Amino acid sequence: MLRAAVLTIGALIIAGAIALALIVPIAWPVSAELGLFGVLVVAGTLFERRYRARKAGAGWPATGERFVDPTSGKLIEVRADPATGARAYVEINAP
Repeated sequence: MLRAAVLTIGALIIAGAIALALIVPIAWPVSAELGLFGVLVVAGTLFERRYRARKAGAGWPATGERFVDPTSGKLIEVRADPATGARAYVEINAP
């Protein structure tokens, strides 16, 4: 939900920059900076590693952390890559 909101805001910034450049042609430096900012917001959100699903690889030991995901109500276990410290959240089937 937050990602969609940030992408929407970035798209609105880009649209505002285009509108400003068309309505007030003398303000093109400001609209160029505004458009660049909007592009950076959108690109940064699309390429952010945190939003990509991470899968636990073979040999990733469990950290002992478990919690119930508040949105799905499912039990989640945290696993970590010993080499990089990357964490993955794995749904487990437990009573």
